[in-house]
Amino acid sequence: MLALPLSAFHILHPTAGLLALLGLLVPLLVYLWNRRPAQVVQVGSLRWLETAANRRLRRLKPEQLLLFLLRAALVGVLALAVAGLSWQEPAPPVRGQVLLSPDLLTSPVLAAVRPSIDSLRQQGYELRQLRRGFPQVPARTWARLASPTPSLTDSLRALLPADNLWMRAQQAADSFPVRPLRVFSTAALRRFEGPRPALPANLQWQLVPTPDSARWLQAAALVGTDSLRLLLGRSTEDGTTFRRLTVQRPANGAAVRVAGLTGISYQTTANGAQLRTADSTMVPVRTTPVRVWLLTDATYAPEACYWRAAVQAVSVGLAAPLQLTAATQVPAGSLPDAVIWLKDAALPAAWQQATTPGTQVWQVGRGSGRAVSSTFVPTNTQTAVAIQRLDSLTTVARAQTIWQDAAGRPLLTRQALGAGTLYHLHTRLHSNWSALGESPALPGLLLPLLQPPVAPTHLLAHDQRTLDPHELLTTAAPTAIPVSAASTPPPATDLRPWVVLAALLLFGLERVVSLRATGRLSTATASV
Repeated sequence: MLALPLSAFHILHPTAGLLALLGLLVPLLVYLWNRRPAQVVQVGSLRWLETAANRRLRRLKPEQLLLFLLRAALVGVLALAVAGLSWQEPAPPVRGQVLLSPDLLTSPVLAAVRPSIDSLRQQGYELRQLRRGFPQVPARTWARLASPTPSLTDSLRALLPADNLWMRAQQAADSFPVRPLRVFSTAALRRFEGPRPALPANLQWQLVPTPDSARWLQAAALVGTDSLRLLLGRSTEDGTTFRRLTVQRPANGAAVRVAGLTGISYQTTANGAQLRTADSTMVPVRTTPVRVWLLTDATYAPEACYWRAAVQAVSVGLAAPLQLTAATQVPAGSLPDAVIWLKDAALPAAWQQATTPGTQVWQVGRGSGRAVSSTFVPTNTQTAVAIQRLDSLTTVARAQTIWQDAAGRPLLTRQALGAGTLYHLHTRLHSNWSALGESPALPGLLLPLLQPPVAPTHLLAHDQRTLDPHELLTTAAPTAIPVSAASTPPPATDLRPWVVLAALLLFGLERVVSLRATGRLSTATASV
């Protein structure tokens, strides 16, 4: 389809329109020919009659100019109808997008990049949040964010809902495919899950440094009758470490003195003892050891040593002492805090009702599984772990995916089991299935899962590890599509029905003018 742009108007069939426009020659030739009434002379004056006729043939003079213009306009409008006139709305301007991560919006470090963001806004960039739906940040809200909310502590700020920024950036590139994108986010590693996706060249990412380090009280446990064992966390951009500190149990309401931490007080309530931190976080004091059962049979014996070593390594990060029981049969007594089920047999049906709140049951892949060639990138090391096999079980719809491999397949899922939790590892620690058993990241992955329910939240809140800036450059980006050529124009509006209507109106007006001119000519002739 050939289109000739005329501002916002387009002609779909210009050749047909030009041929139809040649119809203007008809009224032009008619009106250039003098059709004035012959001069009336006396009978017998043949010489004057012949002279007048010759003069009339030599004079080409347009007459009834209004009628000529109406007929010419009618032919021109019909030519536009034949040519296919349409109206093309102008495409909206392509505006760049500034995407801010939610945790950066409420962080004091926002002031460091605020001048750059304001400069982009003056250039026409729109300000949006890097989260689901990419909502815009109104100008009034942006002005209020000039200073962070005083009541929002750093630990609570880190708990704001945040998605995987890798995933959101890829969705933003798909949602705004032909627009320049500028992403501003904190460098916190906890916001980046999995490998870096391939991002287009029109997306530029700027990481904003976060505070250098953080110290906090992770957990506490009663040791004996007069001592408290505290699990203290310290996180820097390089990693997170924990150390245990044993102090004298203070009296109710008294302060607990810890170097580098202030404002910790010991309180006893009807529900047990707890420690109150400076930001009003309540840390319960555990009074029992962490009990773990490792139940296995001969088939899973080779990988039982990996689980035993991983759990023992995790115990270093627990405030309460670890009580690990390895057996082939279910021990007597109540269920422990965690059960690692390394058997092909199904779980005991009684556990559906017998589990207590907080009990965890771990299962691994059963059977021969299916061969895959994939990797898993732990968030605590960013080092890929090879995955060779996955089980053939279908993931339950209500199960929540905790880990997934590079292909997006569930690797670790979680679902309810009575009052407790069932973790299903869809691979195994055996070397024929995966390299997880030999990965140094395994204890760090299990630690937040084996902690009390509130602990992973605090661990996430204080995690100060940062993303390596080179991660933003490791994957080659595809060639970007030029902004001016990639925009999709809005649909065109066909104006032919309106052109035909205009032609009908012109035809009616032409008939009225023509009839009036004919009437005046008849009257003049009759009077002569």
